[in-house]
Amino acid sequence: MKKYNFLFLMVLILGFSACEPEIDDKSDLGPLPTPSFEILSGDGPNNFVFKNTTEGAFLTNWDLGSAGIATGEESSADFPFKGEYEIKMTTFNRGGSASVTKILTVNTDDPDACQGNFKILTGCDEKIWVLAPEAGAMNVGQTVDETWWANSDDDVTARACHFNDQYIFRSNGEFEFRTQGDIWIDTDADGNVWPPEMMLPAGCANTDQLPESLAVWGDGLHEFNITNNSLTVNGEGAWMGLYKVGTSGEVGSPQSSVSLAIRSLTEDRMVLVADYGGVVWRLTFVAQ
Repeated sequence: MKKYNFLFLMVLILGFSACEPEIDDKSDLGPLPTPSFEILSGDGPNNFVFKNTTEGAFLTNWDLGSAGIATGEESSADFPFKGEYEIKMTTFNRGGSASVTKILTVNTDDPDACQGNFKILTGCDEKIWVLAPEAGAMNVGQTVDETWWANSDDDVTARACHFNDQYIFRSNGEFEFRTQGDIWIDTDADGNVWPPEMMLPAGCANTDQLPESLAVWGDGLHEFNITNNSLTVNGEGAWMGLYKVGTSGEVGSPQSSVSLAIRSLTEDRMVLVADYGGVVWRLTFVAQ
């Protein structure tokens, strides 16, 4: 199976440009770069190469949209589904940095794109997942098979605003989160509302009550990547199962991406795991 994974490196996020170069930094060390790049055909109909043609640049970062981010004077990526994609390049010289954006048009779907876990997750079209309406759908313990706390059967009703959340995966790479208008406000191990900035009582609340700094935990349109072993949801505030379950620990603020290990995935059932080394969350979802 093809895997659409890309090396994610630290970059400087330097704003947005629709098509004209964007100058961000000023310096006395010389003129800023005039950024330009080429989009070339790669190894297959859905593979593309991005080549920096800026004179005098010494560092180049790429924002490839759904294909992730990369660095280097030349980068390549797969875009398995037809559509238009914004490709942003930021390049640096002694004087500072500048950015430019181009639109990549992909004319055809890759016939090999919808296979394996990608096919199961999306149904090659759109598939809606929800937390399994059963005891133990959310489980935390020292190991994946131990339990310090797990939701009960009664919690399925008491936390109706949590169990009605929809996690929607589409074959064009989109991940959409729908709260149905309400969201569960969780607590820490001591029973205190988490994070404290939530400023709402524990339990169900309308999503329009979320503080502005945490509002991205509500409804949102994001992106995703899936491999044989992990599922990653990308986009500010994207999450799976519980907003505080992050990639490497429980979090108190929205993250730009969250990656969880896949313990099992079938046509109608998915179990994801977040292992923090002595604290392990196990989240079970079912397809609607």
